[in-house]
Amino acid sequence: MFFLILTILTSAMISIAMRYSEGRSTGKYSMLASNYITCMLLSGFSMGWGNIYPTVERADITLGLGIINGVFYLLGLVLMQSNIKNNGVVLSSVFSRLGGLMVPLAVAICLFGEMPTLAQAIGSFVAIFSIILINYDNNKGEANAKWLLLLLFLSDGCATAMAKVFGELGNSQLKSNYLFYTFTTAFLLCIVFILRNKEKPTMADAFFGVLIGVPNFFASRFLLKALENLPAVIVYPTRGVGGIVVISLAGILLFRERLKKRQWIAIGSILIAVILLNLN
Repeated sequence: MFFLILTILTSAMISIAMRYSEGRSTGKYSMLASNYITCMLLSGFSMGWGNIYPTVERADITLGLGIINGVFYLLGLVLMQSNIKNNGVVLSSVFSRLGGLMVPLAVAICLFGEMPTLAQAIGSFVAIFSIILINYDNNKGEANAKWLLLLLFLSDGCATAMAKVFGELGNSQLKSNYLFYTFTTAFLLCIVFILRNKEKPTMADAFFGVLIGVPNFFASRFLLKALENLPAVIVYPTRGVGGIVVISLAGILLFRERLKKRQWIAIGSILIAVILLNLN
């Protein structure tokens, strides 16, 4: 539970840092590249630079899963940007969060046989309801490109589920290597987008990239540790809805945001979901 709490807090710090960077960083891919190289360096120091590709069991699987995860990482961010442009931030946020909850649960249940208890199943449904409720806005209209929302749902879900896949198929002693491969892949893809869009990185891009990258690395690391000690049917829903509570509170305290009545109701239902998810 300790690592799950740390995962929630560090994941929320990523969103808070990105919120703070709005209007201050102009190169979106440059900032992401700075974020990923920060994560890559932290992973490298953690694994040891002489241990980039160790000759141990499942090192090849770890490398392959890390590369796939890196593609999902960047694909999710690119799709989020496309969806915000075509479908608005509300629908995009809903589908991103639902994907990050429902796909990993489906993977854990269907591929690895982790069956939730009745209380945990109800808690998962309450968590899904809470995500929809806190983001719902009946004044935002309908989606203009529904296929983009589906792709976002799948990409964010797959990126989140890869931690569970690695825990089952990879070598648990190579967690730092797995993250190094993930962030290196995402960084290299970012460079391609920077060159394609002819972005000119600034010091602000680099600064906010580091500010996002530090909690990003630890959030990924703590998630892997949490999945070692707790079932995925507890970790993923609790991580999803717990992050919403922390981000909402940060919005109130740091950015003077005001929550609507339905959002307070959603936070209340989130607390109920967390209790149900942790009942055996």
